[in-house]
Amino acid sequence: MRSLRRQRGFNLLELTVVVGVLALLTSAATGTYEMFQQSRSHTASRAQLGQARLALRAFTLRNKRLPCPDSSPQGDAGRENGGASGCAAGLTVGWLPYESLGLALPDRNARIRYAVHRSSTADLARPSAASAEFSDQDGSGGLLAALARAAQATPVTALPFYKLPTANAAYPTETPSSPDLPCDGGGETVNPAYALIAPGMDMDQSSGNAPGFDTMNNAIARGTALCMAPPERPSSFRYDDQVLAESSTTLLGWLTSLER
Repeated sequence: MRSLRRQRGFNLLELTVVVGVLALLTSAATGTYEMFQQSRSHTASRAQLGQARLALRAFTLRNKRLPCPDSSPQGDAGRENGGASGCAAGLTVGWLPYESLGLALPDRNARIRYAVHRSSTADLARPSAASAEFSDQDGSGGLLAALARAAQATPVTALPFYKLPTANAAYPTETPSSPDLPCDGGGETVNPAYALIAPGMDMDQSSGNAPGFDTMNNAIARGTALCMAPPERPSSFRYDDQVLAESSTTLLGWLTSLER
């Protein structure tokens, strides 16, 4: 009789242990799934950036300039300057002009934000005529000269930029109270020739007309700032965007190597 009573069910302690084990298993499964999702998102974003970089370089070779950003509100035009002729003055940040680059236009939540160096002395989207500094056998002299000037220019925050930690130190450890390297804080300012920002899983759950971007990329994605996260920034609990930025020096070296 005593053994039959024991088999009628679990006592309170046993139920507590079972519930606790199930909770731990559920938590572990959820964490593993989220890590898998983030890893898959990283892979997709990196692939998109690689494809965009190749298309952008091909466009540069054909047209002897970098493309103008797509100025349409959410990148629906898919064309330079939102489909209008020319490249509006001051248009340095917009969406990647997919159709102008020969790429299919993706869903809005997967579109790449695009920034290009355009100053009064080095407009890479609309370079001035070639100078005597570079030969112009194929019409690329103007772009080469503009890249050389951009490479020598003093970095400024009036053009698309990102900040690097002071003296090439490691990127600061992110905490809930200090999630970013401030755009107006210390560190080295860098103006890339162009930059591509691919959204991930929207880790910070921000809202607006540019969903998917995280923390310091929110403002440049919405067109309210010129500062972006540095390519070196590691992923975290609030950030999983992917940034590809190419310097004027690198782009100039690549172009001149093709002419040899």
